[in-house]
Amino acid sequence: MSIPFQLLVTEGFLNEMLNHAIEEFPYECCGVLGGRFETRETEKIGVVSTVYKLENSLKSEIEFLSSAESMLKVVKELRQKGEEMLVVYHSHPVSFPKMSKKDLDMIDGTNLLHLIVGNVKTIPEFGLWWVNEQKKAIPCTFIIDNPR
Repeated sequence: MSIPFQLLVTEGFLNEMLNHAIEEFPYECCGVLGGRFETRETEKIGVVSTVYKLENSLKSEIEFLSSAESMLKVVKELRQKGEEMLVVYHSHPVSFPKMSKKDLDMIDGTNLLHLIVGNVKTIPEFGLWWVNEQKKAIPCTFIIDNPR
């Protein structure tokens, strides 16, 4: 599977993740974006259809962890809908939405995109990343869809 370097997401889903980050402040929030991959022209694009909020069992300001049970529940629900996990998201409550060393260290080689909500209560920003085999964070592109 090739990795999409673009993600189509609605403003509503971005707001949902931001609100999740605000609710969990000062701790990091975490969750998953589900959807489908589509080929448009020559590019493969991840099209988000669902936000799954997960609990950060660490209740930490600098790291997150979700239980295996909650992740399996999400995977099962996605399969039932004919969708797949596209993105793991989390927040950096008071810092920029860049992959930290701790973030990079915990990635296990999955082919997922990583979205970070940064500076939650000041000027919120979103960062989207794909991490290669050398654990280098590659910035990816958002396409914000505003359905009418």
